[in-house]
Amino acid sequence: MPYRNILVALELNQREQALIRRAVELAECHGAALHLVHVEPDLSGVYVGSLSMNLAQLRVKLRLESGQEIVQLLREQQHDIASLSLPSGDIRQAVRLAVREKQADLLICGHRPGHHFFSHLFSHTVDFLDIDGCDLLVVKS
Repeated sequence: MPYRNILVALELNQREQALIRRAVELAECHGAALHLVHVEPDLSGVYVGSLSMNLAQLRVKLRLESGQEIVQLLREQQHDIASLSLPSGDIRQAVRLAVREKQADLLICGHRPGHHFFSHLFSHTVDFLDIDGCDLLVVKS
Protein backbone atom coordinates (compact mmCIF):
# COMPACT_ATOMS: atom_id res chain seq x y z
CA MET A 1 0.00 0.00 0.00
CA PRO A 2 1.64 3.28 -1.07
CA TYR A 3 1.94 6.26 1.25
CA ARG A 4 -0.04 9.36 0.27
CA ASN A 5 1.13 11.94 2.81
CA ILE A 6 4.58 11.82 4.38
CA LEU A 7 5.34 14.11 7.32
CA VAL A 8 8.95 14.78 8.33
CA ALA A 9 9.68 16.08 11.84
CA LEU A 10 12.85 18.14 11.59
CA GLU A 11 15.45 19.50 13.91
CA LEU A 12 17.48 22.25 12.35
CA ASN A 13 21.01 21.06 11.71
CA GLN A 14 23.06 19.73 8.82
CA ARG A 15 22.63 16.13 10.04
CA GLU A 16 19.05 16.39 8.81
CA GLN A 17 20.22 16.08 5.18
CA ALA A 18 20.07 12.27 5.40
CA LEU A 19 16.57 12.49 6.84
CA ILE A 20 15.36 14.83 4.10
CA ARG A 21 17.04 12.75 1.39
CA ARG A 22 15.30 9.60 2.63
CA ALA A 23 11.94 11.39 2.85
CA VAL A 24 12.28 12.71 -0.71
CA GLU A 25 13.17 9.21 -1.98
CA LEU A 26 10.10 7.73 -0.32
CA ALA A 27 7.82 10.53 -1.50
CA GLU A 28 9.00 10.06 -5.09
CA CYS A 29 8.71 6.27 -4.88
CA HIS A 30 5.14 6.42 -3.55
CA GLY A 31 4.02 9.56 -5.38
CA ALA A 32 3.26 11.04 -1.97
CA ALA A 33 2.94 14.64 -0.82
CA LEU A 34 5.82 15.67 1.42
CA HIS A 35 5.09 17.81 4.49
CA LEU A 36 7.66 19.22 6.91
CA VAL A 37 7.23 20.25 10.53
CA HIS A 38 9.72 21.86 12.90
CA VAL A 39 8.51 22.61 16.41
CA GLU A 40 9.86 25.79 17.99
CA PRO A 41 10.36 25.71 21.76
CA ASP A 42 7.64 27.28 23.88
CA LEU A 43 8.92 30.66 25.00
CA SER A 44 6.07 31.57 27.33
CA GLY A 45 8.15 30.62 30.37
CA VAL A 46 11.20 32.57 29.25
CA TYR A 47 12.05 35.67 31.22
CA VAL A 48 12.27 38.47 28.65
CA GLY A 49 13.05 41.31 31.03
CA SER A 50 16.66 41.49 29.89
CA LEU A 51 15.82 41.15 26.19
CA SER A 52 15.45 44.23 24.01
CA MET A 53 12.38 42.82 22.20
CA ASN A 54 9.06 41.51 23.35
CA LEU A 55 8.06 37.85 23.28
CA ALA A 56 5.90 38.16 20.16
CA GLN A 57 8.79 39.73 18.23
CA LEU A 58 11.13 37.00 19.44
CA ARG A 59 8.72 34.28 18.25
CA VAL A 60 8.46 35.88 14.81
CA LYS A 61 12.24 36.22 14.59
CA LEU A 62 12.78 32.56 15.52
CA ARG A 63 10.19 31.37 13.00
CA LEU A 64 11.79 33.39 10.21
CA GLU A 65 15.23 32.02 11.09
CA SER A 66 13.87 28.46 11.25
CA GLY A 67 12.17 28.88 7.89
CA GLN A 68 15.40 30.15 6.35
CA GLU A 69 17.36 27.21 7.80
CA ILE A 70 14.85 24.74 6.38
CA VAL A 71 15.07 26.42 2.97
CA GLN A 72 18.87 26.00 3.16
CA LEU A 73 18.45 22.30 3.98
CA LEU A 74 16.07 21.86 1.04
CA ARG A 75 18.22 23.62 -1.56
CA GLU A 76 19.90 20.38 -2.66
CA GLN A 77 16.61 18.51 -3.05
CA GLN A 78 14.65 18.72 -6.28
CA HIS A 79 11.28 17.79 -4.81
CA ASP A 80 8.23 19.93 -4.12
CA ILE A 81 7.22 20.40 -0.51
CA ALA A 82 3.45 20.36 -0.01
CA SER A 83 3.59 22.25 3.29
CA LEU A 84 5.92 23.57 5.96
CA SER A 85 4.68 24.00 9.53
CA LEU A 86 6.56 25.88 12.25
CA PRO A 87 4.40 25.48 15.36
CA SER A 88 5.68 26.25 18.83
CA GLY A 89 5.08 24.42 22.07
CA ASP A 90 5.19 20.79 23.10
CA ILE A 91 6.79 18.66 20.39
CA ARG A 92 4.56 15.66 21.10
CA GLN A 93 1.33 17.62 20.74
CA ALA A 94 2.52 19.65 17.75
CA VAL A 95 3.65 16.60 15.76
CA ARG A 96 0.49 14.66 16.58
CA LEU A 97 -1.59 17.65 15.44
CA ALA A 98 0.43 17.93 12.22
CA VAL A 99 -0.13 14.20 11.54
CA ARG A 100 -3.89 14.71 11.87
CA GLU A 101 -4.00 17.95 9.87
CA LYS A 102 -1.93 16.58 6.99
CA GLN A 103 -3.56 13.13 7.19
CA ALA A 104 -0.05 11.70 7.26
CA ASP A 105 0.25 7.96 6.84
CA LEU A 106 4.03 8.00 7.39
CA LEU A 107 5.91 10.05 9.99
CA ILE A 108 9.68 10.26 9.55
CA CYS A 109 11.89 11.28 12.48
CA GLY A 110 15.64 11.40 12.89
CA HIS A 111 17.85 9.74 15.46
CA ARG A 112 21.45 10.69 16.08
CA PRO A 113 23.86 7.76 16.42
CA GLY A 114 25.84 7.90 19.60
CA HIS A 115 22.83 8.36 21.83
CA HIS A 116 22.55 5.54 24.31
CA PHE A 117 19.79 3.00 23.82
CA PHE A 118 17.87 4.11 26.90
CA SER A 119 17.97 7.79 25.97
CA HIS A 120 16.55 6.80 22.57
CA LEU A 121 13.97 4.60 24.24
CA PHE A 122 12.65 7.58 26.16
CA SER A 123 13.04 10.14 23.38
CA HIS A 124 10.18 11.95 21.65
CA THR A 125 10.17 9.33 18.90
CA VAL A 126 8.70 6.74 21.28
CA ASP A 127 5.73 9.05 21.88
CA PHE A 128 4.82 8.74 18.20
CA LEU A 129 4.61 4.94 18.11
CA ASP A 130 0.93 4.83 18.99
CA ILE A 131 -0.42 7.35 16.46
CA ASP A 132 -3.32 5.57 14.76
CA GLY A 133 -3.15 5.16 11.00
CA CYS A 134 0.40 6.45 10.71
CA ASP A 135 3.58 4.41 10.32
CA LEU A 136 6.81 5.63 11.90
CA LEU A 137 10.22 5.57 10.26
CA VAL A 138 13.27 6.50 12.33
CA VAL A 139 16.27 7.45 10.20
CA LYS A 140 19.81 7.63 11.56
CA SER A 141 21.04 11.14 10.96
